[in-house]
Amino acid sequence: MRIVVAMDSFKGSLTSVEANRAVRAALAGHDVVEVPISDGGEGFLNAWLLTHPHAEVVTQDVMSLDGTVRQARYGWSERTREAVIEVAEASGLTLIDVLDPWRYSSYGTGLQIKDALGHGATRITVGLGGSATVDGGKGLLEALGVRFLDETGHVIDSFPHQLERVAQVDWTGLLPEARHVEWRMASDVTNPLLGLSGAAAVFGPQKGLALTDVDRYDEQLAAYARCFERDVTGQPGAGAAGGIGFALYQLGAVYGSGIDEVVRWSKLEETLQMADWLITGEGRFDEQSLHGKAPYGLARIAYAHGVPTLVFAGQSELIAVPDVGIEAVFPIVCRVMTLEEAMQQAAPLLTDAVSRAFRLIDKDA
Repeated sequence: MRIVVAMDSFKGSLTSVEANRAVRAALAGHDVVEVPISDGGEGFLNAWLLTHPHAEVVTQDVMSLDGTVRQARYGWSERTREAVIEVAEASGLTLIDVLDPWRYSSYGTGLQIKDALGHGATRITVGLGGSATVDGGKGLLEALGVRFLDETGHVIDSFPHQLERVAQVDWTGLLPEARHVEWRMASDVTNPLLGLSGAAAVFGPQKGLALTDVDRYDEQLAAYARCFERDVTGQPGAGAAGGIGFALYQLGAVYGSGIDEVVRWSKLEETLQMADWLITGEGRFDEQSLHGKAPYGLARIAYAHGVPTLVFAGQSELIAVPDVGIEAVFPIVCRVMTLEEAMQQAAPLLTDAVSRAFRLIDKDA
């Protein structure tokens, strides 16, 4: 059988590429095609690099989150003058041990963008996801020359972000190159900046914001947003990556689905036309996964081509999703173990789970 394997990452355990390899190990004797996957978050950069062999990795030192200097990567194509930047590289949750959305800035991601502009980028795509910040993209804009002033007209420092002090936005120092770039953002979420489905309410608690502080933080984001001439708070994805989407809209960015971008890069639809099965999955597959997450989006594409899907996940609340051709959802944990053990053993657990499923499928074939 011809099987397309397109696993999303298992956060903290396996990258998309590692998960694909673990699945492939269970499919000896089958024609297996591996496709790297990301919905705009973790693995977005690697998915682009793997599907653009002419591209290169640019590594630089950036001031990240709390001002600490870290190395971060982005993708660069000299041929097309295109840069692809993954927010998590310089502003990601995986970079820190202590969550603190009141302090962390997206400045490091802005420095990556600044470097890409210095290379002569004419198109910049930013993958939104996995950020540790809820700064409304203030740091990103600061790195590009935008100044934020308080009520007395003094410039506000970048670290910590001090979002609550912003009273005025000064665009006069914006890098001229930033005005002549095709800006794109890729995300798996369409949340607005504010309100019950906004950055503070939905993503704040994941980044350390206490539930009792959500309303206050949302009010601060609203006050910050009112300092901009363009009201883009309700645009799809404005709340993504702690409001970095909002900042990119201010630069003129166009929103796009992360998974759709990756599908286009990988020519997945062409591959599926000759496939018997699609295997996909992620660390946790639940109701939230049905609202733009990669495995659901991939299943819909496969279903349109008459290809059934199997989903393998670290945890799952679902058995199947027949409306999009997901025939079964398999949790990979097969015995009692701690979360830490499951994360450490994710690769062999995934291989074993796929082996069990295909023993039955091969018998029926």
